[in-house]
Amino acid sequence: MRLLILGIGVAAIVGTVLSVLGPTEADAPTPGALTQAEPERSQSSSNPRANSGLSWNTELTYLAADLESLSALTPGLTQATFMVDLDTGDYVDVNGSTPVPAASTIKVPILVALLQAIDAGQVTLDQGLTLRQQDLAGGSGELREQPLDTQYPVLEVATQMIVSSDNTATNMIIELLGGATALNQQFRQWGLSATVIRSPLPDLGGTNTTSAQDLVTLMARVNQGELLSLRSRDRLLAIMQRTDNRSLIPSAAGNGAIVANKTGDIKSLLGDVALVDTRSGKRYALAILVQRPDNDGRAGELIRRITERVQQEMTQAVSTTETTVPEEARDATGDTRFDGEATPSLSPGDGTDLQVPQG
Repeated sequence: MRLLILGIGVAAIVGTVLSVLGPTEADAPTPGALTQAEPERSQSSSNPRANSGLSWNTELTYLAADLESLSALTPGLTQATFMVDLDTGDYVDVNGSTPVPAASTIKVPILVALLQAIDAGQVTLDQGLTLRQQDLAGGSGELREQPLDTQYPVLEVATQMIVSSDNTATNMIIELLGGATALNQQFRQWGLSATVIRSPLPDLGGTNTTSAQDLVTLMARVNQGELLSLRSRDRLLAIMQRTDNRSLIPSAAGNGAIVANKTGDIKSLLGDVALVDTRSGKRYALAILVQRPDNDGRAGELIRRITERVQQEMTQAVSTTETTVPEEARDATGDTRFDGEATPSLSPGDGTDLQVPQG
């Protein structure tokens, strides 16, 4: 009897203790969760792509130093360069997050927004767009010379926007997609913090802005199939590979490279953004935006030299995780020029032959 009473008493005491401790232990986070949460906050604060939902791997600081040395040879020009190796995630950043005038490189995110609307069924490729007085713009392109109230398929207008950098076509697409405010909101959702449309094209004053990092982030996300269907991704690359102006990144990437690019050219800035498939099979995204005074022609040469150095890095058999490179590789700073022959054509994944519209 005494043992029975003692057992009941002990059980009651233990039950009381457990009932008190139980809720506290259930509510407390595990040490493992606390340990993991802190590094994630630290990483997102330092990672250049934290807001985009993507992350780079290793920064190639030695390559950035080489690119900065090229700028030192051209006083008065300021480069903003960002590159990512799409196979490894290794990247180069020289003023990459600095907002600069976008010029016609702003047409790349506009094209992505259009193709995203097509994927969502909000727009169709053969939908008619009417040329109106308020869309007419000077500068690049020939649509402004066509009769008002003429209708053109969306695909034709979008192709002209990129291939011939038609500013009138661009304004027509912006209006179709709901205007600058709607597009800017979409850019922010993609993690493009510096990309903003403030003025209709041609925006010779440079009020529309972007950054080299934004443009590369966009191309990387499209490449990974995050923003567009595979069919729309292939269509975007097919259109960009037909860009008329191949004098910057494509000409410096050399024979055998497949380059989809879009240039931007105003008095205060010359730039190019591209996705490059190298002869060795490497794929990288590169954006170079050079601020310059009074249409300084040296900007084009600087972009080509930067591209040559990046191309050399992407095609040589050196681990991208190393912090140093062989001395013989560092001696070649891009003095050798490529002949800039035409590159092979990218074909849309759905087999559609996209024709460059005439006029």
